Amino acid sequence: MIYYIACILILACVFCIAVIVLRHWKEIRLLDPNSIKEEQEKQKRDELILQRFTRVTAERMVPVREVVKRGIDASKTGYRFLLHKLTEAHDFYNKAKTPFASLSPSTKEKVKVMLEDARELAREEKWAEAERRYIEILSIDAHEWEAYKGLGVIYLKQNLLSQARETFEFLVKSKKADDIVYAGLGDICESSGDMSAALDMRKKAVDLKPLLAVRQFEIASVYVKMGDVARAWPCAVRACELDEGNCMDLELSLDIAILMRNREEALKRFDKLRVLTEDRGKIEGYRGRIEIL
Repeated sequence: MIYYIACILILACVFCIAVIVLRHWKEIRLLDPNSIKEEQEKQKRDELILQRFTRVTAERMVPVREVVKRGIDASKTGYRFLLHKLTEAHDFYNKAKTPFASLSPSTKEKVKVMLEDARELAREEKWAEAERRYIEILSIDAHEWEAYKGLGVIYLKQNLLSQARETFEFLVKSKKADDIVYAGLGDICESSGDMSAALDMRKKAVDLKPLLAVRQFEIASVYVKMGDVARAWPCAVRACELDEGNCMDLELSLDIAILMRNREEALKRFDKLRVLTEDRGKIEGYRGRIEIL
């Protein structure tokens, strides 16, 4: 009896073992030496593929890294260049802002005397000597803007329009232009027949010196040349108010009054002109023009 029971138990154990082995056959198979070798080879292949991919990627990235490196280097070089230029511009601005800062008191006084001398030579129409003196001043201080302006004026007086324009435009670009500079450019534009540009220059001159009679006279003259007597009239009247004894201002306003056919204003100004001038021919000429109004 015990023998049969033992056999039954043994058969049951064998059956259980068989079931367990069948259920876990895939895992057990991996314990096979051949299976382990294949897995190792597969892992090795994967590793080699990964290494090759990394190497190829690195080789292809070399040109990209080179371009990026060059870009960074160029940026650094450009930054240093820009910083250098900005430093130079800052230094130039400080010198231009205070042109006499580096000059000794004795040199400043010398420049002042030389400027007066150059202006006197210009008034005497000694153009070559005046030009030489202005250039001497600029050799001492290249930022003496009055010397540039003086050069422009004497060039204009000699009808050297190209040199005058270049000098005046330099002052405009340097933001050192005053009413004299714009008036000079206005003269040059009128000489070339560019009345629109001339008017623009005259307006800028008047804006800077509205209480200067000659600036009002100049812009009134431009308006007359352009045929706009209505706009010329108030400028001419203003010029006469600012300089009552000036015959040129009075004559211009009289001419405009006649062109406007304003007999009342023409007679009023004609009476003033008769007192100021001894030119009888001019007086008779105006009288005849007024009589036909």
